[in-house]
Amino acid sequence: MARLPNPRIRERLRDQAVDYVLSHGVGNLTLRPLAKALRTNARMLIYHFGSREGLMREVLARLREREDARIQAWFRASKKRRTLPEFLRWQWQRLSAPQARSAARLIFELYTLALRHPRDYPGVLEDPLAYWQKLTEQAGVDSKTGAIEATLLLAMTRGLLLDLCATGDRARVGRAMNMFARLVENRAAPAKRQE
Repeated sequence: MARLPNPRIRERLRDQAVDYVLSHGVGNLTLRPLAKALRTNARMLIYHFGSREGLMREVLARLREREDARIQAWFRASKKRRTLPEFLRWQWQRLSAPQARSAARLIFELYTLALRHPRDYPGVLEDPLAYWQKLTEQAGVDSKTGAIEATLLLAMTRGLLLDLCATGDRARVGRAMNMFARLVENRAAPAKRQE
C-alpha cells in the first residue's frame, strides 16, 4: 500500500514555493530548479502536487489565502464599516509599494498562463471578479449593482497595476488611483443631496 503524503511536508513545500515564485516568477519555471531551491527533488514535488500545474494551483491558492487574511484583518480593524474608496486607497498603497512589485508581476504572469491554458489554471480568470463582488458587499454596495461595480473596480485596479508594472511610474499611476477613488467616493453624493 502506498504511503500517503505528509500534510506538513506538503504545506511547507507549498509555502516555500510561494516565496520562490514571488522572487523568480513562473514564466520559465520548471520543477528541477524549483526543487533544488526548496532542497528537495522534482519527484517529491510531483508526489505531493501531481504536476507543475498542480503545484501552481496550490501556490495560487496559498497566495489568495494570504491576501484574503490581510484584507479581512483590515476590514475588521475598524469599528465602523469600511468604504470602497478607503479600501482602494489602502490596497493601492500596498500593491504599489516597491516590495510588492514581484507579486504584481506574478499576477500578470498567472493571467497570461491562464489565458493560454485555462484548464491548467482554474479560477485565475474568474475568481478575481467573485472576490471583488464579495468586497463590494462588505462595503455595503447594493447587490443589484454589486456585479457591475465589482467589474469596474477590478478593471481599474488591474489596469492601473499593469500600467505600474509596465512603466514603473508610481507617482502618475498613484494620482490616477486617487482620482478613481474620489470618483467612487462621489458616486453617492448626488443621492445624498436629494434626501
